[in-house]
Amino acid sequence: MNNQTVNSGKKQKQRDPDLAAAEIAMKRAAQRARERAKRIGAGVVVLKDDRIVEEK
Repeated sequence: MNNQTVNSGKKQKQRDPDLAAAEIAMKRAAQRARERAKRIGAGVVVLKDDRIVEEK
């Protein structure tokens, strides 16, 4: 995995590869949860526009 940089003003910081991998894993888990809920006809509770809603 390549190390991406985050540009914050004048300084460039190395992006922590563990945090980048965790973000990818969380997105993958969320997608799997949505697929599983769709298969069984259930909804998924999410935060949308500062409100807790159930997506079906």
